[in-house]
Amino acid sequence: MPRSLFAAVAFLSLAVCISPTTTPAAELAPAPRFAPAALDRLIIGEIKDRCEVMKNLQYMSDIIGGRLTGSKNLERANNWTADKMKAYGLENVHLEPWEIPVGWERGKATMKLVEPNNGRELLIASFGWTPGTKGKQTGDVIVLKARTKVELEEYKGKLKHATVLLSPPKEVKSVTDLTYPAPPGPTVAQPKKVEPKKDEPKKDEPKPGTEKKGEASLIRSDMLQPGFEAVTEFLKAEGAACVVIDAGKPHGLLVTTGGWPSDRAVAEARLPRVFMAHEHYALLHRLASRTDAVTKVEVEIDNKFIAGPITVYNTVGEVTGSEKPDEFVLIGAHLDSWELASGTTDNATGSCVVLEVARTVAALAKAGQRPKRTIRFALFTGEEQGLHGSRKYVERHKDEMDRHSAALVHDTGTGKVYGLGLHGRQSVLDLLTPQLSSLSGVEGWKGLDMRGTGGTDHLSFHAAGVPGFACLQDIDEYRLTHHTQSDTFDKAKEPNLVQGAQVLSVTIMRIANLPELLPRK
Repeated sequence: MPRSLFAAVAFLSLAVCISPTTTPAAELAPAPRFAPAALDRLIIGEIKDRCEVMKNLQYMSDIIGGRLTGSKNLERANNWTADKMKAYGLENVHLEPWEIPVGWERGKATMKLVEPNNGRELLIASFGWTPGTKGKQTGDVIVLKARTKVELEEYKGKLKHATVLLSPPKEVKSVTDLTYPAPPGPTVAQPKKVEPKKDEPKKDEPKPGTEKKGEASLIRSDMLQPGFEAVTEFLKAEGAACVVIDAGKPHGLLVTTGGWPSDRAVAEARLPRVFMAHEHYALLHRLASRTDAVTKVEVEIDNKFIAGPITVYNTVGEVTGSEKPDEFVLIGAHLDSWELASGTTDNATGSCVVLEVARTVAALAKAGQRPKRTIRFALFTGEEQGLHGSRKYVERHKDEMDRHSAALVHDTGTGKVYGLGLHGRQSVLDLLTPQLSSLSGVEGWKGLDMRGTGGTDHLSFHAAGVPGFACLQDIDEYRLTHHTQSDTFDKAKEPNLVQGAQVLSVTIMRIANLPELLPRK
């Protein structure tokens, strides 16, 4: 798409407004509106020619860095994205505040083998919002198999300063053996629903609340059992140093997750908990499983809690609709991240795609192609701890929910967007499929899909009755990067992010220009 096409829109608008006969301003006609297909081509070409997603992504990744909820880095990202929205010409740009009860800063976390004394340092990372060990602690490594009160009694008096493993090592495939299913083509009809047998999980479906965007669980299944809290309370009472969880990633990758409790006192009373690199966890488990020798480690964890409440923010901006300014189409992503690395693929990529859509839509508005409804751009925070920011947005704007046509979210890293998950909304499928025919020429796009997706901010809108859709994306190393120390700028792939911005810009403009709001069912 030549650069001149986009410039032609601005030129056409100026030609209407400036004439040799000096027509009075009151008599000036608005710029003619492009036909939908022509506008789609204009959008696709504009993003291809002048995309700023990688420039913004590098700044967010390398200059701002990891953006833990409640941190100064996240607040810096809020202010920077607000300034960027203003520079792009968005209206009503502002930060919407909400609060968390307690903040947290990651400190050092070290562990080394003492017996056998082979010099091995073990790679660990703390769960978020868990305390430290209050100095170095040296003790036995215990593989805890007990789960009932009777079984736990056998360990009474044996866990002082102990490092406790709750499970066998995970089964981790080598990188060369990792395979992912190809994304499906477009769904043209409601699929037949096949219910699993009672107590039988659906194939490849995680337990509710444990998975994110198709990703393998970060938390071991036995941590979700009803007795887990009782076990950790017992360990704490017995003076254990910490609990260790297998990170479950190849090649020394760590992960982190976790969230805040109700207040600082509760947080500080928790038992320290860490993830360990899979290879080191497997080693430690083998050693601790010996019956003829003792295994000991020295561990030191130094985390910091910050007294709350702490104000955090969602960044919000708009391009006001020309005909229905009080109706909204929302596009969003989460701005917060974990901070073992720079949070590039989870989710600076999504945030910067949203900024690119904002740039494009605002440029169209300046050139006389303003959307009929208001398009609202939102960068949520607190997603990593449980979709908190988007839920706060829904609460804050509850009186507007019936005027939100849709909420689209980009949040699975750097992979191409091959579809949108419609959560079984057949009427939306029927309405939008012909609207998005122009995307057939965009590489990687396969079409709308009836499936539902979990684990990201669109669910807050879905729960409020607003059609909320997450992008379906190629996995593209997401399983290896998100929540790890490998989530860095070099993993981002520019062509895929350009493609995602094109798909979302066309989609959001089409929805904004529909005669009516999207159907609720």
